[in-house]
Amino acid sequence: MKAVVKLLVCSVVATPLMAIAQESKDTDSQNQTGLSCIRDTLYSREFLTKYPRAPAACREVVMRDGQKWIRFEAEVVSVSGNDVNANFIDEFDQVVANLTFAAQPDARVVVDGREMKYSALQKGDTLTFWMSENRFGFYGSPNSDPGDKLAVVSSESPPLR
Repeated sequence: MKAVVKLLVCSVVATPLMAIAQESKDTDSQNQTGLSCIRDTLYSREFLTKYPRAPAACREVVMRDGQKWIRFEAEVVSVSGNDVNANFIDEFDQVVANLTFAAQPDARVVVDGREMKYSALQKGDTLTFWMSENRFGFYGSPNSDPGDKLAVVSSESPPLR
């Protein structure tokens, strides 16, 4: 009888502990897919010096092969040959930086959720750019090779308010 009572006591104590462990596991998996642009991101001094308002344009942070990648959106202002001028925008559609990229003729970028060549871009298209937390530069997709870094021809940040 004592063995049965001990077994019941152990199961009563263990059940909430198992639930807590499962809840902790669920929270950890949510954090992996729902990283915060503010709390979970570290911008380099070089990046913040060059683009002081750009962190406000962070739309999402994802983990790819152990690296954090930060997603930005930009609206195409103009396209001239391989040069693409775009306004990086925050969640309130305010311009936080204007950059001109020199794209390779065969380079691709994500526009409104679909991949296309830079040569097919038009004014008003919304581009998706990514930056690794460990590598300063902009890329067309997370987990891009360092050689796929987009060349910034010029940049301008509106004055801080």
